[in-house]
Amino acid sequence: MTWHCILIAVSVMFFLSSIALQIVGYIIFRKNTQKYESLISEFRKRRLDLDFSTQVSSFFSPSFHSVKISWFARLFKGVKLQRRGNESVSQETYDFIQSLPEKEIGWLIRLHTLNMVTAVMIIGGGLGFIIWRHIYNQCVLNYDHGDGCISILVHVTP
Repeated sequence: MTWHCILIAVSVMFFLSSIALQIVGYIIFRKNTQKYESLISEFRKRRLDLDFSTQVSSFFSPSFHSVKISWFARLFKGVKLQRRGNESVSQETYDFIQSLPEKEIGWLIRLHTLNMVTAVMIIGGGLGFIIWRHIYNQCVLNYDHGDGCISILVHVTP
């Protein structure tokens, strides 16, 4: 087996795994929808800072769970965020999210981590396809039976 075949196999496995992980993430979010709804309603009730994408995506389906939870996960981790232009998020917002008990916020942090792993896998799979495609084109252009490249040459006749 050549490294070209290994590269395409790893890329396909990354893509298929990322699809499976997105389905798992969707299921996890669906099971915790009530917790998410109570968290966002508490934020709105206390008039804490929410970014535009979190406000808008809260009305979308659970398929957008990665957009819905990323703001909260980043706040929990203490990432310095800005809500409008150069206006920093209030310390009260950080204090509230970081004071939540594990049972209320833990699922969200784990799901965010799963989303980050999925993103790395899909980007890695995409880069693998791009590299493979570049190498494949080079092999077709320099076709030689002894170079280890697998290619199918199609002859088109007018």
